[in-house]
Amino acid sequence: MASRIAAPTQRWAAQLLEVFGCSAPLCCVVTRAASRRRGPVRSQLLKPLLEGEVLRLDQGVYLLSPELLYLQMARGKDVAQLWMLASELTARYGIDARTEALVQPVHEVPSFMSGGADRNGAEGAACEPAVLDEPVRENMSPLFERSPLTTPEALRAMAEKAGHGSRSLANRVASLVLGGARSPKEAQLAALLALPRRLGGRGIGDMELNHIFELPRRAQVIAGRRSVEGDLYISSIRRSIEYDSERHHADAGQRELDIRKANALRSIGVDVRAVTRTQLYTWQLFNALADFISEDAVGPRSVSASLATRQYKLWRDLLFRDEGRA
Repeated sequence: MASRIAAPTQRWAAQLLEVFGCSAPLCCVVTRAASRRRGPVRSQLLKPLLEGEVLRLDQGVYLLSPELLYLQMARGKDVAQLWMLASELTARYGIDARTEALVQPVHEVPSFMSGGADRNGAEGAACEPAVLDEPVRENMSPLFERSPLTTPEALRAMAEKAGHGSRSLANRVASLVLGGARSPKEAQLAALLALPRRLGGRGIGDMELNHIFELPRRAQVIAGRRSVEGDLYISSIRRSIEYDSERHHADAGQRELDIRKANALRSIGVDVRAVTRTQLYTWQLFNALADFISEDAVGPRSVSASLATRQYKLWRDLLFRDEGRA
């Protein structure tokens, strides 16, 4: 099969883009340097090619396994990019690129984005995004629910099989990523809290995405259901961090469900803290909130100037570099 994998012609690439609803450029992998193309078709060498990691879709059309795709796309990426890549492959959501183009929000990126950050914020900027709300956006979302394409364990196993040691960034992120996210915002919030401090996170362990709480009878009456899911659950302090998306929590019916869910969790001794979009996108607010959660979970810890810069950089890279997936 390796001898058959080559970059498509420009005409073939255009047909593939149309069939799969993708936008140019078409990114592909090849096994020989002589097969590489540039321009509308971008390709990189496929190394390593392991048995069973390339699937044949149709005559001349091949697809990489999710695990090998992770390794191929991991090249040259930083922590934030790797976390979101691994999260999307292990998540319970998919992204429709065609719908995403229609509902892409527009943000006013703060002027401090190229500057440094101190412990209290980034050059005093508030960093609250301005979102252009158009009627067409209200009932549209690029996200759809699906089963995970792979698991963090499978990503890590592939990295090890391909010779990526435990100290490689691709392997470390695969070992740390929390699978099962229901949205990119859940994945971003998990990264900011769960990643170790040396990578810019808060180093909070015992965290699980979308933990299922089986409710006792009294709590079932409050919630109106037998079980509920906590967005980010920290078992060591019995706290559920809930992200309040403007898109999914704006209507009265959803707000009522959220209130009943929170009351049911509190009735069984689980503390519930909501994170709004404004809190997440305002560095000073989020930094204070993350410090508060971290201190409760792991105790007070000193923060050096270099650590504060790493934490700010991770926040900025996650939230502002790849926007539009709320």
